Amino acid sequence: MIRPISRRSALRNIAAGSLSAAPFLRGFAAGPSDAAGTMPKRFVFIVRSNGILTNEIQPQGLEDLVKVRTNGGWQSKLHDKSLAGMKLSPGMKALEPFKNKVNVFQGLSGRMCSGAHNAYFGALGACKSAGEAPPTGPTVDGILAAGLESPFPHIGFAMAKFGKQVVYPPLSAVGAKKPLPYYADPIAAYGDMFGSVVRNDKLKAAVQADKKLLDFMSRDVAKFQKNLPKEEKAKLDHYLDGFEALQIRSRKLAAMEAQLRAAAPELRPIYESEVETERLEAHFELAASSLIGGLTKVVSIQAEHLEMRLTGLGLGSKTVHQIGHMIEGKGGGSGGGAFDDGKGEYATRAVVMNYHMEQIAGLANKLQSVPEGNGTMLDNTVIVYMSDHGDRHHSKFYEWPMVTVGNLDGAFKAGRYIQVPGYGSAGHRTIAHLYKSLLHGAGLPQDTFGQLDLSMPSSISQSGPLPEWMA
Repeated sequence: MIRPISRRSALRNIAAGSLSAAPFLRGFAAGPSDAAGTMPKRFVFIVRSNGILTNEIQPQGLEDLVKVRTNGGWQSKLHDKSLAGMKLSPGMKALEPFKNKVNVFQGLSGRMCSGAHNAYFGALGACKSAGEAPPTGPTVDGILAAGLESPFPHIGFAMAKFGKQVVYPPLSAVGAKKPLPYYADPIAAYGDMFGSVVRNDKLKAAVQADKKLLDFMSRDVAKFQKNLPKEEKAKLDHYLDGFEALQIRSRKLAAMEAQLRAAAPELRPIYESEVETERLEAHFELAASSLIGGLTKVVSIQAEHLEMRLTGLGLGSKTVHQIGHMIEGKGGGSGGGAFDDGKGEYATRAVVMNYHMEQIAGLANKLQSVPEGNGTMLDNTVIVYMSDHGDRHHSKFYEWPMVTVGNLDGAFKAGRYIQVPGYGSAGHRTIAHLYKSLLHGAGLPQDTFGQLDLSMPSSISQSGPLPEWMA
């Protein structure tokens, strides 16, 4: 069954007097012009749960440069090595064809963050965040979305409970108390992005119904606003701005019909599948199509949530949360130990890592197949793979391993293994340094971001981008 696309429900909530959709509308408002130059700059953030173990991404032959399961004992000197001639870790073998565009980062810290299972908005915001608390400022993808113009400034895809259309995971924000919406339902996302150009009568009908409702609500809110007191009138400004932004986007999409038709993926059964891995595959497919079709320049994918079961990978019935506890010790709490099929802790995590890397490789391959300028779309893109919680399920944030693919048209070095000096050592860097590098590469430079790690020695600079990465 084709489900109705997501904004209709949000707009009907407003019509009924609900204010809950305001962040959704603000999140889709158009941003200022792209400041990065002639070639578009694109950014993809893929965020998983349970941490990324240091040994999971360590290139073969460099295993002695990381420690597993223990905080402390970090390298005190910078290790910056070419990946040429090395093999990537077994879990990253899908990225071997792109090795000259891959960077492996070790040693970055995020001690300004907090959380027992998840750093929430802190993961992409380099700030303290907890539970259901609203964001206190923008995350890196939110700043990029606000600064790079496109019909959809930001598109988020979330692995959430089946049946939900739009969710607000505590992950991305455009500002204080302004979380960004994520599509949980691939069909809802497909309808919003490509429903007007595909040969599917139900999707087209849903798009037309949304357009009529949007036009009606814009006129109705504007009329109602004239009769309100000044203070109440200001409250409705947010809604009217949101409606007008959606109308502007609708006109932009109409002008892009030919390229959207070319970029629209085939509407396959995976878009309505209740199998988690198939739904995530649909999200990745839509991410590629939205970038290729020019719908957005910033995509974020929440690849897991703790209560999710990775149906489709042959790992039995345990949740992502229980997989996380496996690495805490085979007798550890909440279901630690081997799976039904006999896989141990590292082998289990390797299956998950391999699956994620295959999806990233598929995305990179699609972008690389599209010519752009003197190269391809992948040359003007950077993909960031990270966890929402540092280096493990119960991280203390002393380590936050990450992997990137792409050099953003020469803005960054690529094909490198970069391990910065460990926490407290001269030359140490935090996740905020990496995020500021992305902003510099996008032509949106700022030397401060998020919150400072106040426990860091004052002799260690927390200003500016990650110099080891900048070209």
